[in-house]
Amino acid sequence: MSTPQHSRLINAAAKAVLRPLGCVQKGRSRTWLDDRSWWVGVVEFQPSSWARGSYLNVGACWLWCEKDYLSFDAGGRVESFQSFTGDEEFVLVAEKLAERASQEVIALRERFQSPSHVQIWLTAQPPTSIWDHYHLAVSAGLAGATDQSRRSFAAVMSDPEERLWATEIRRRSAEFMRCLEMGAGFEAEVMDTVKRTRGLLGLSAL
Repeated sequence: MSTPQHSRLINAAAKAVLRPLGCVQKGRSRTWLDDRSWWVGVVEFQPSSWARGSYLNVGACWLWCEKDYLSFDAGGRVESFQSFTGDEEFVLVAEKLAERASQEVIALRERFQSPSHVQIWLTAQPPTSIWDHYHLAVSAGLAGATDQSRRSFAAVMSDPEERLWATEIRRRSAEFMRCLEMGAGFEAEVMDTVKRTRGLLGLSAL
């Protein structure tokens, strides 16, 4: 099946703007990745099931939770749906979306230069979900804020969610907590998790 014209225009604009930043297109999709080793910036020119055009989602995906899918752990929708009304008009729309994406990518790089920056960002907005607690626990542990990390892991392990993914994240939290209690191995355990996640996502080995 040939690529729709509006998708070709989006891909051309993204290549011109995002590739010079070091972002890489995910296969032939409308998703671009900014690989920062322990996290990945995700740029998604999201299509609609009902009309030709694109939304724009940009966010950070932390890699310290073993998974085979991308997620928007920070960030999300930054532009509402832009309709395709014709080639000439949509060239400008695609360029605008790509430029906004580049601005968001640069902002994420500046915001999350280290795990301690993630910890500060998460602490500023009190965690409300098991995922919030988990990401705060890991980032705090890597930043050396051991007490905060223990409290957040404890919140993960006491969460009542019963679905399989929650059971798995509680198991991983217990393993990380043991490393904290032992006073050794936490960073290595997190890095091993990051490496496995990179493999599952098809990212290059560190």
